[in-house]
Amino acid sequence: MLLLILLATSLHGKAQITFGLWSNNYIELTSYLGKSTHAQFNTFQFQMGSQSNINIPNWSLSVRLLRPIQPSSGGPNKSGKPFPADKISLRWTEDDNQPHLNLNAIGASRNDIFLANSSEVFLIERSNQPLRAEKNDYSSALLFGMVKIAQGKYLEDFVSGVSGDTRIVYDIPLQFTLYEVNSKVIGTQFLNYKLHILPKLTDGGAVEVVPDYSLQVDAGAMDASLQFFTRQHYTDGVKLLVENAIRINSNTDYELRVKSLDAEIARPAGEGLPLSLLSLQVIPSMGGGGTVTNPRIQLSTAEQVVYSGQSKDKNINRVFNIQYEANLTRAQSLTARPGNYTVSLLYLLMPK
Repeated sequence: MLLLILLATSLHGKAQITFGLWSNNYIELTSYLGKSTHAQFNTFQFQMGSQSNINIPNWSLSVRLLRPIQPSSGGPNKSGKPFPADKISLRWTEDDNQPHLNLNAIGASRNDIFLANSSEVFLIERSNQPLRAEKNDYSSALLFGMVKIAQGKYLEDFVSGVSGDTRIVYDIPLQFTLYEVNSKVIGTQFLNYKLHILPKLTDGGAVEVVPDYSLQVDAGAMDASLQFFTRQHYTDGVKLLVENAIRINSNTDYELRVKSLDAEIARPAGEGLPLSLLSLQVIPSMGGGGTVTNPRIQLSTAEQVVYSGQSKDKNINRVFNIQYEANLTRAQSLTARPGNYTVSLLYLLMPK
C-alpha cells in the first residue's frame, strides 16, 4: 500500500474547458464471478486553453443512469425485472501522468462507485486540484477508469428467458456531467454500454465461498494521498479518511498490524521526512462490533497493532475505514521542500 504526501502551493485564475469521453462500450459476461473490464475501458479527456488564465477549483464529475437497464435483444430475462444498477460500478484506475491534472492530486477515490437507479452519483466531488492552464497556453490530460459487474447467483435471474441458447443484451444509458463548484455545468457527455450475458454462465460453485481468513485492501486505499496546499494545512496538519479501505473475514479473534517498509517518507530527489509525522487509525465501518482496541499509532518500521477484534464467524464481512493524519513541526514546515513524498505500508492479518 502506497501513501503519497504532496507539499504544494496554490494558483488562481478563470476559465474555459473542453470535456470529452469515450469507451469500448462492449461488456461480455460469461461467469457468475462477474466481470471487470480492462483498466482503460473509459477515457475522460480534459482540454484547457484560452486567451485568459484558466482556474476552476473544486470541480465535480457525476454519472446518472438515464432509464432502467432493460434488454435491447434476447429478452425478456428470467425475472422480468430491469438489471440492478447497484450491481454495476465504475472505478478510477490510472491517468496519463500530467502534473496539472492527475488522480492523486484530484483526490479521486479508487473504490468502486456504484450506479443508482435514478439519482446522480459523483465520480469526483469537489476536486482537490483545479482545472488550470496559463494564459495563451494549451494543456490536456486523460483520466482512465474501468467498469465492474458484481459476482453472484443473482445473475441467474438476468440471463435470457427465451431459450437456453439465447444471448441477452442490456442497454446501460449514462449521462456524465462536469460541474463548476457552483453547480454550473461545464460539459455533458452521453454513453451507452452494451452488456452481453451468455445463456449458460460458468463457475457457479466458485461464488460466495468465504475463506477462514482473508484480508483485502481496497484499490482506493492502495494509493492514498495527503496534500498540503494552504497555510492552514502546514499549521494544523492534513487528515484523510479512506472509506471502506480494509475488509476482513476471520474464523477466530484476530489482530491487524501495520508497519512501514521504508525508513522515512522519501522524496525522489532530496531529503525525506520522518515516519513519526504520519499517524493512522483503523475505524470499524461495518460488521466491526467485536472491537477490542483500535489505537491511533505513529508510523514505524516495527509492526504495531492498529486493530484487535473478536470473531467466531468467517461469514461476517468486517469493513474498516482508515484515518490518516500528517502533521509537520514548525521546523519541518519551514524547511521541507515542495514535492511528492511517498512511503509504502504493509498490513498484516494475524489470527489469535
